[in-house]
Amino acid sequence: MYKLFFEKTGILTPKEQSLAAHSLLKRSLARHLKLNEKDITVKKDRNGAPFIEGVDGVWVSITHTQGMVACAFADRRVGIDAEAVLTRRKSVERRVFTDGESSLIDTSKDENSAFFALWTLKESWLKAIGTGFAGNAKEIEFYSLENPVASNSDLFSFFTEIQGDYAISVCVEN
Repeated sequence: MYKLFFEKTGILTPKEQSLAAHSLLKRSLARHLKLNEKDITVKKDRNGAPFIEGVDGVWVSITHTQGMVACAFADRRVGIDAEAVLTRRKSVERRVFTDGESSLIDTSKDENSAFFALWTLKESWLKAIGTGFAGNAKEIEFYSLENPVASNSDLFSFFTEIQGDYAISVCVEN
């Protein structure tokens, strides 16, 4: 079981984006876990990953980008990322993507959407394993964007979608 929620926010400062993402997480958890929103305390572990103080067996993840906030929670490890679809960034691509993933982007109908779909898939996985970008994004390779298939698909399931001008991806432990 996992739940995903997102909201468009308009233009916010990074601090306002973070607050909006935490607020969305607390509202969503309160509604689905039948808790009082005021009783939910979001903390960060030593790697910066959010967790809910005093609530065992629920993993959470949040993300924010200009104009959107999103959160996911599950009964197992979960990661979420959302990014505004902008222009493909080849300098970043060389550091983060494998040659095969760059080929996926090259052969896609929309290189910019493919770039950000892959970016969000990788970041959602890095969040699910608890490292964020302190981990090595090239440790996982995606072979397809249709139904995302990755080098460790036996351990995790992946979902990605382009919502208007945003790429949103979720990684959930199997």
